[in-house]
Amino acid sequence: MKSESKMYVIKHPTIEDAQAVTNLVSLCDIEEIGEPDITLSDVLDLWQSIPIETNVWIVLSEANKLIGYAFLEERGANRLDTCVFVNPAFKNQGIASILLQKVEQRAAVIIKNKEGELKLMNHIPFTNTAAINLAVNSGYTFSRLYERMRIQLEGPPNVPLLPDNIVIQPFQPDRDEEILFSLYDDTFRDAWGYAQKDGATWMAQKKGDNYDASLWFIVWREDQPAGFLMSTMHDDGLFIDLVGVKREYRKHGIGEALLLHAFSLAYKRQQSTILLYVDSDSLTNANRLYQKVGMRPHSQSAVYVKNLTC
Repeated sequence: MKSESKMYVIKHPTIEDAQAVTNLVSLCDIEEIGEPDITLSDVLDLWQSIPIETNVWIVLSEANKLIGYAFLEERGANRLDTCVFVNPAFKNQGIASILLQKVEQRAAVIIKNKEGELKLMNHIPFTNTAAINLAVNSGYTFSRLYERMRIQLEGPPNVPLLPDNIVIQPFQPDRDEEILFSLYDDTFRDAWGYAQKDGATWMAQKKGDNYDASLWFIVWREDQPAGFLMSTMHDDGLFIDLVGVKREYRKHGIGEALLLHAFSLAYKRQQSTILLYVDSDSLTNANRLYQKVGMRPHSQSAVYVKNLTC
């Protein structure tokens, strides 16, 4: 790849490149939202769930500096997700275009083994107009906004209140896997972007390097599962991955109780920062719930979608 008489090398990374990738994405985050929004463990967790020898690319400069990064993640039977990052000092040199081409070439290989239509979802910082223009010119259309929400705990959170006969219990490994997946499948089936997958694959993807069973919870009403929360602890805070409550148990304070329960555990572990991402157009008005417990929007990312067929 040549650009302005410079030679760049595009290749698949090795695990030894993870820290350099983290540093690159941090630079991009600082430019877009004013602070890093990634840790080394985030990168390693992602790379554990995707084949980096085929679905991840890095770009090296003439000085062997990592200046570009992209990945393609299979999120379900008919959904692929991608993000493209370029060092701010190397923008407007065609690097993002080449990386997006690599992503789409790989997506074309994957779809040969699929049936029906496949959605390729490109996640872009809402303020990155150059990346948005590239996506639009490449055939992507705007679909959704996601908000990054955060709270800084200044003291012990409120004690969660639950209806009678409902309790929150820690996830029990080697016992609750099928129950947890069933809860996820039931509560997110109608959500935008839901992609069908088998329970074993889903669970393997969730049990990354930061997996901690004590940060996963199931809500029970007597002997019936009613909801769940999954979270991971990172250097920059407790990240809430998923929260779901079965339809028949909604509007009884269970979601709020789950969040406050997670807040309390984070506070006890001397972590005051809580983070999550939420669909701005959530069918369950999840934004209101998160605001109710004190979380506030911090930044936004846009999802642009391209429909692929064989």
